[in-house]
Parts: sequence; structure tokens; C-alpha cells
Amino acid sequence: METSRDRCIPRLAPGCNPSSLRLSPAQAYLLSRVDGATPWRLLREIGGLAPEEAEASLRAWLASGLIELGGEAGRGGPGAAPRQRATRPPTVGPCTGSRNETPPAPDPELDIPVEVQERILAFEARLDAPYHELLGVPPDAGRRELRRAYFALSREFHPDRYFGRKVGPFGARLERIFRRLTEAYEMLGDPAARAAARDSRAAEERSRAAAGRPEGPLLRRLRAEQEARRLKAKSFFETGMAAAAAERFAEAAAAVRMALAFDPENALYRERFAAVQARAREERARRLLAEADAAFELRDYAEALDAYEAALAEAPADPRAHQRAALLALRVRGDLRAAREYALRACELEPEVAAHHRLLGQVYASAGLHRNARREFRRALELDPGDAEARRELRALRRRGLLSGGSA
Repeated sequence: METSRDRCIPRLAPGCNPSSLRLSPAQAYLLSRVDGATPWRLLREIGGLAPEEAEASLRAWLASGLIELGGEAGRGGPGAAPRQRATRPPTVGPCTGSRNETPPAPDPELDIPVEVQERILAFEARLDAPYHELLGVPPDAGRRELRRAYFALSREFHPDRYFGRKVGPFGARLERIFRRLTEAYEMLGDPAARAAARDSRAAEERSRAAAGRPEGPLLRRLRAEQEARRLKAKSFFETGMAAAAAERFAEAAAAVRMALAFDPENALYRERFAAVQARAREERARRLLAEADAAFELRDYAEALDAYEAALAEAPADPRAHQRAALLALRVRGDLRAAREYALRACELEPEVAAHHRLLGQVYASAGLHRNARREFRRALELDPGDAEARRELRALRRRGLLSGGSA
């Protein structure tokens, strides 16, 4: 039975600093979803924990003052989510209030660069675009092209990328963008869902074209087709919810995806798809990480790098995966840009791990940025005076007389 708390919308308490907390990865994932827009009951479903564990974590955070409750979903008040019609998807854009509402603008006080905030606002403004336009691919893009586009956008817009930072309202914006990107990728990547969605759009266009005509066989046939699609959608949705209850989240996501393809305007299906797809992504990330680790141990490094990159598109807050992706991008591909990005992210996620700083130093050294390399090797030795590899790297720089070169 739904309680009044289930409808309430948690938000981080003013002045709290989540980065100082000792959280498991699953708890960190759950806390990152406390965005002032997602109700308690949905957090319990998508938090990355079993529902009872998510409930316990939320209650503990509420009791400690880390989070607080805003208004109820659909009832207005501070923190309340806007009421949505049941037959339309959520309206997403830069302005969701009145026509006279001031458009959102970058905030230099946040821990997101202003140019990145501008990119987020611009992308959010076109979330109602067709799926292929969101991903930046042609309408007939294949699975490989879809995957490449989605992974690139996922790394850019995944909310976990900014976990622990002061992001203000951009946390909710990133959440909306990532959910829509995932929906686009999953719908276009499933041939059956893609075909059903195409047929649904065509049927909707026929219905609009026939609107206003006198009652006749055509209108009756169009209404019958529409009702048949809705019944199919309902059947798929019920199958998906049964699979979710049994914690078969990949199966649940596939079924709800089909429900959404047959009835794309159903807000409930869209909401539930986001929830079950989040859990399916967690399952997929665990599988991909296991595959990557196995390939790494077998020294099949090219395959391992592909699997680590795929896993990071699903779980971008995994420092070990970033560390190994950085190492392989450096050693296998010689891709210094990607190696630096992965190594920097590993250092952000686990700043007290010497190995991450040592690897970042190696990336800088390979790029000829020797002062940066020295800084990271010294940081590694501060954290672990016994790090012999970092010490050897520093000695090598001194022997080659490179410490005065490179850029700071």
C-alpha cells in the first residue's frame, strides 16, 4: 500500500556534503538520485539496492538530517514534482513553468564549468526531438553506431559523473537527459521495439489526418487499431512488472520497452521503463565488468578495454574500471586523451589511492607533460611512500633531465 511518504520528494539538506560520507557504491548511486524531483517510492525502486535496503538507507539519511522531504509528487509545494497528464510523456525542456518564467542560466557558483552547464541546457532544450536526432545518428543507424553514440553521450551526461559536487538544479537536468538518452538507445537498439514504435507513429499520424472527418468506417477502423495497440502495450507492461517483481530486470526492461513502443504517450510506462532499465543497467554493468576482468586476466587487452568502456557507460562511478581503462587506453591504443580522462576520473573517485595518481603521472609523461607527471608521482609517494614504481618513474625523469620541460 502506498503511504504519504512514498509520494514525498526527498532532497539533499542545505549545506550537506555527500563527498565526506562513507558509502557503498550502491548507496552512492541511490544518494545521487536524490535530486528534489524523484519521489520516495521511485527512489526505492531505482536506487541500485534491494527495495528494503533502499528504504532503510533513505530512512537513515532522513533521521540523520542528510536529506529532507519536500512536497508530494503532483501536489505542489516546495520540491514537489509538476503534475503530469497520464496520457502524455513528461514535458522536458529549459522552461517547465509559465510562459513568463525566466529561462535557466549557468551558475558560476556550481562545481560544473559554465561551458558544460551551457551544453547541458542546450541538450535539455531538445529532449523532445526524435530518438535518432538525440543520439546524433541517421534514422537507419545500426547497432554499432548507436552504441558508439550512446556511450559517448552517456560519459558526458551520466549524473554519477558529478556525484559529490555542488550541481544545484543541474542534477535533475542530468537525470532527465540521461533517462531520455537511455530510452532512445534502448528503443532504437531493439529491432522489434523500433518497428513497433515506427508503426505507432504512422498510426498516430493517420489518426491526426482523419481528425474532424465525419464518423465512418475509416475512423472506426483507426480507433480499433489504436485500442488494439493499447491492449498490446498493457499486456507487455503487465509481463514486465511481473518480471521486475521476480528481479529479472533485463526481461522486465525488454517487456516495458515494447509497451512503450506500442503506447509511446503513456507516462506510466515511461516512468516504469526508466526504473526497470536502471536496474537492468546495473546487471549489465556487473556482467560487463566480469567479462572485462576475465579478458584482462587472459591478457586479451583489446577485448578487455572494449568491455571496460561498455561497463563505464552503464556505471561511470567505478574507479577500478576507470583505472584499468586508462591503463589499457595508454598501453593498447596509445590514446593519451582517453587515458588521461579515465585516469583523472579514477583520481576524482578515489583521491587517496596512490596507484591512480601514479598512472595519471605515466599518462602525462607519455604526453610530454613532465611537470604534471612529477606532481602526480610525488602525490603517489605521499600517499604510499613504498610505491617503488612511482619512485622509479621520478628517477627516470631526473636522469633524462626532463623535470624542467613540459607544461604545468
